[in-house]
Amino acid sequence: MINYSYREILKIVLPLIIAGFGQSVIYITDILFLGRLGPVALGASAIAGLFYSSLMMIGFGISSGMQVLIAQKYGEDKKEEINLYLLNGIFLQLVNAVLLTGLYFAFRVPLLNLLVKNEELRAATSNFSSIRVLGFIPYFLFYSYRAYYLGIGQTKVISVATIVMSLFNLILNPILIYGFNNLINPLGYVGSAWASVISEWVSMFLIMLYYSYHKKSARFISHLRTDLCKKIMSISFPLILQHFISVFSWFLFFVFIEKMGSQELAVSNIVRAVYILIMAPILAFSHSAVTIIGQLTGAGEYQQLFKVMKKLSLLSMLFTFPFSMLSFFTPQYLMQIFTNNLELIRYGIPVMKIVAFALIYFSVSLPWLSAVTGLGKTKQAFLIELFSFVIYIFASYVFVFVWKWPLAMIWFNEFVYFTCIMGFSFFVFNRFVQHKLIQVNVK
Repeated sequence: MINYSYREILKIVLPLIIAGFGQSVIYITDILFLGRLGPVALGASAIAGLFYSSLMMIGFGISSGMQVLIAQKYGEDKKEEINLYLLNGIFLQLVNAVLLTGLYFAFRVPLLNLLVKNEELRAATSNFSSIRVLGFIPYFLFYSYRAYYLGIGQTKVISVATIVMSLFNLILNPILIYGFNNLINPLGYVGSAWASVISEWVSMFLIMLYYSYHKKSARFISHLRTDLCKKIMSISFPLILQHFISVFSWFLFFVFIEKMGSQELAVSNIVRAVYILIMAPILAFSHSAVTIIGQLTGAGEYQQLFKVMKKLSLLSMLFTFPFSMLSFFTPQYLMQIFTNNLELIRYGIPVMKIVAFALIYFSVSLPWLSAVTGLGKTKQAFLIELFSFVIYIFASYVFVFVWKWPLAMIWFNEFVYFTCIMGFSFFVFNRFVQHKLIQVNVK
């Protein structure tokens, strides 16, 4: 019988929180160093970053599907199958990473001509992204191993690998951008792209070596199985679409905000950056929910599902609450990380106060959506995201163009989105649990 006390949950979650803040350091580091090089460098990295992040959803979605399957097999105590899912998942990730890299270089000219009109910005974006896409292979492979260690609930190695990646990025960014004495010539803004790529390769080799050290007998080609690859893709494909929709909803929201004016867009971008910075605990509990619910489902411990979700929800709220209070009482200090424009900060303070309460909503709703994923119901999780996305975009359109609310009021649509996520997720989760409990009682 698997028993998840508060202590056991925190053993899984705390390393992920540390890893999350490590990734936030990378995000802040890139902005700080590139911001000093001017708007073209910052704009090129932003466009290339958005493009890179969108395609990364393929690798992230596959790794999420791997995590679900590995967690359930761990709950079933089928250790050999766990390694088979990892090795076949690595093969899928490698194929997709190589394919995406090749497609980018084959179609980058017409693609960038379509996305970027300004010639100077287009050239800078091309230079930056041509280096940045070299990170697809290490990123996709790293997330394969990450899915494995998440699935079995051993998250310390993920934390260590992410911290190492953050440190390498922090050290390499100024060295490669500005140069180092006479040993390394300054590369300018592309130095930041190289810093990210090198850091990703280092973290990938680190976690790969850790796995190889503990699993000396893993042979690759002889373990490739088309049935397992099909199963991984079957459960992962809805997650790829779900993650893409999640990113795309932000994109459309900012398209609407841009119509209000440049100041509103600038403030919203700063608020979003703060949002990403302080949501590490929420993401940690969300990833942990997939693992814990998956393991309990695999073990057939259906009577524990609601109990453990109550614990996860409470802990997620408690860990998010300090950041919510920071956002409400000292929003100016959080915004100063990303801008020194006092007018933007003053205008953004009311938005940050609304975000403070939205974070609490977020801290509960996202783990429940992840719990649906942990059940193996990835199609339902995608549909929840899709329905919530439609309602969210409709509400955003009404708030911006019909009712013409001020910016702070428009950010109330976060509550619309999270209410939908929570309501739909709870319905699907409750229906699954009740159905399984009835089956168990009948037997």
